[in-house]
Amino acid sequence: MTRSLGRSILLAVPAALAGGVACSGGGSASGAQPAGGADRGTPVAVATVAPRDLSRSVTVTGTIEPVRTIGVNSLLSGTVLVLHVQEGDRVGGGQILAELDARETRAQFERAQAVLANARTVFERNEQLAATKIITDAEFELSRSAYEVAKSDAELWRTRVEFSRITAPSAGIVTAKLVEAGSAVSPNQRVFELADVSLLVVRVQVSELDVVHVQRGAEVDVVLDAYPASPIKGHVRRVFPSADAQSRLVPVEVALDRFPEGVVARPGFLARIMFRLDRRPGALVVPAAAIGVGEEGQFVYVVDGDSLVRRAVTLGITTEGLVEVTHGLSAGERVVTSGHTNLRPGSRVRTESS
Repeated sequence: MTRSLGRSILLAVPAALAGGVACSGGGSASGAQPAGGADRGTPVAVATVAPRDLSRSVTVTGTIEPVRTIGVNSLLSGTVLVLHVQEGDRVGGGQILAELDARETRAQFERAQAVLANARTVFERNEQLAATKIITDAEFELSRSAYEVAKSDAELWRTRVEFSRITAPSAGIVTAKLVEAGSAVSPNQRVFELADVSLLVVRVQVSELDVVHVQRGAEVDVVLDAYPASPIKGHVRRVFPSADAQSRLVPVEVALDRFPEGVVARPGFLARIMFRLDRRPGALVVPAAAIGVGEEGQFVYVVDGDSLVRRAVTLGITTEGLVEVTHGLSAGERVVTSGHTNLRPGSRVRTESS
């Protein structure tokens, strides 16, 4: 009796275990969800290929300068008698800047005028006498020569008197006064420097690779360190014909346009010039993050329905996080901008705008 009961228990335990396993497996099967995540696809960010005006920009620094600086020299030796201007004064063309002591020169001029008056009188009298053959032709020519020499001497001393007054050759601002009253000067000694500030320019150095895209008259953006929040417009005034032999840089002169209200720029201020080079109107662009690099070159993933197509592309210029695509894409196509490492051609995806 006892042996029969033990055998019954041993037989019941495996059956119970089997039933429990069966119940467990059945519950799992009835409660499982379909692999909907795999069916929905991998989430990716996409951007639409669209045309846009594109250009490459280069920024270089330079110093504001007047369009021209003129050195004013003394044409005579002498002592500076009086100065009429100081640094910072605005002067007009022909205005007297300084005067030299010209007392001796003026006396010589007056003497030459007296000699000229006497020579003129003799010449006019001899002209009448020669007409009536009272004097010989040789005597008449001698008086003519004396008259011409006297005129030349008077003109010489008149010019020297004018040279004793140092004048501005053109309008401008006095940037340097190199003498004081009482100073002795010699011929061709520099006494003033004038700046023509009717136009302010910035001369910068541009690489030979970039200058080929710089055109005369092209508009540029200018930012002054003194007024960083007030950008200024400018234009390329001239491109110099040759590059520096050592640096291989080409000088480019930029003329500054009218300043915004409140901006008072002066020669010597630091300016940053931004050239927009290699303009590409209507270029097809994609974000730089969309470009992948593989063994066969550069590529993008194009979203076709809910799957991916790997497309080889040819690229142009890159600027401001955008890349020009010259071959391989059409406007309106969507490209993946993130997650390239985990993607494969034909992968199912769901898109989100980047």
